[in-house]
Amino acid sequence: MNQPLFDFDLKRVSRTHYITGKAAINFPDPGSTTGGWHFLSYFDRKSGVAKVSLAGIHYPDTTDFFGDAGLIDVTDELAMRGWSEDGKRLFMADHYRAAADMIIKWAVGDAKRCNVEIADWFPSTCERQGLLVMLDLGKPVLLRRGRLQKMEAWLRSQ
Repeated sequence: MNQPLFDFDLKRVSRTHYITGKAAINFPDPGSTTGGWHFLSYFDRKSGVAKVSLAGIHYPDTTDFFGDAGLIDVTDELAMRGWSEDGKRLFMADHYRAAADMIIKWAVGDAKRCNVEIADWFPSTCERQGLLVMLDLGKPVLLRRGRLQKMEAWLRSQ
């Protein structure tokens, strides 16, 4: 049986199994021009459905690549938007970590195309640099796994 691509609630969200991928990319970050365009596609309060991908469940566990970099406690921000989970702390990747998680998933997998669009998702030079700094953290692990050249070739194409 195939692993589902999403959870439809926040019950399994934790510091270890934080929200990542497109749900995290589309979570609004005030003061940033990255992400936040399609929040309601992932957090539909009216229907009560949160369509989220979790690290270590739907995505690889990237702790070896990035440690705790880019993990944020979004309990209060989600509560302001009507989402909570019985007093549990809720964690999410920031936009850089979420994109980096997506890139690592692609780099260690068999897919031919990476669906991260750096220029679209990180429009300013400063924001692009933030993503590159995050990816630099993961390069030693990609090198050990024999996947660094794949990611570097993709980066050159961006």
